[in-house]
Amino acid sequence: MDLAKPTRLMVALAGCALAVLLNTGSAIGQPTTPSAPISTPPPDSGGKGDEVVQTQWGPLGPADRDFMNRVKQAGLWEKPAGDKGRAKRPDQPKILEACKHLIEGHTLLDNVVNRAGVLLGHTLPTEASDEQKGFLAEMDAANGDEFDVVFANRLRAAHGKVYAYAAQIRAGTKNELIRILSTQAMITVFDHMKVLEETGKVDFAGLESPQPLAPPPPAENNTGAADATGDQAAAEQTANPTDGVIPTVPEGTRFTRTAEQGVFGDNNGVFFGAIAVLALALVGMRMISRSKKTRRKSRSY
Repeated sequence: MDLAKPTRLMVALAGCALAVLLNTGSAIGQPTTPSAPISTPPPDSGGKGDEVVQTQWGPLGPADRDFMNRVKQAGLWEKPAGDKGRAKRPDQPKILEACKHLIEGHTLLDNVVNRAGVLLGHTLPTEASDEQKGFLAEMDAANGDEFDVVFANRLRAAHGKVYAYAAQIRAGTKNELIRILSTQAMITVFDHMKVLEETGKVDFAGLESPQPLAPPPPAENNTGAADATGDQAAAEQTANPTDGVIPTVPEGTRFTRTAEQGVFGDNNGVFFGAIAVLALALVGMRMISRSKKTRRKSRSY
């Protein structure tokens, strides 16, 4: 009897079973076709002025659009500032490190905001603001230690304002993509503030001082005043179409998949089943090989 044939047969069967299980698992793990597929809206369809536009990721309002513009413009002057620092101060390690973080951080933010602009139908600015161009002109005119002071303080002051604005947007926006953008902006801007401060050139006395939050209005005991306040609140809620809207993301996208699904998605059981089949096949092959050797020895006597 040729024991090579059963061995080949077992390997073939195990391979087929493994392929079927893994293909099934892959199919299970793949996101289903979204009921509301992600689409790219036409440019400039994201609204203008005070307009609130409904998108696949929730309402897009004037503050959301303004924030996208500011993130884009930040990269349009801060990356060139990083290039200037590299060119003018190649012998200053801390300035060079700050320049590296500025260029890499805003390259990443550019990718995020550019994608958000396309998906939300909002056209982003292509030039820095006049004020930002003025900052770059100051850097062009400065050299040596003077450049370091202008570089560190102009950028640190600008980042402080953007960081506060990003936190405000992150806390209140009703749009999923703007939440993603503002979260990344806060991470990047905080990193930039840190490396700018580490240059030792930041004049903290020149930064804007934080202000305490305004105290809540006193409670009204007058019934009529309370009713008027309630009516006003109801009117404001009616006038604001974004209140109470829960942002949604199309089912099956990466935003809706959770860690609870496991490393391999929903098909952990299928994956480990495939591993078990492979292990059994190897054990069977080992047993057949031993049987074959035993019979050869018995024939030799």
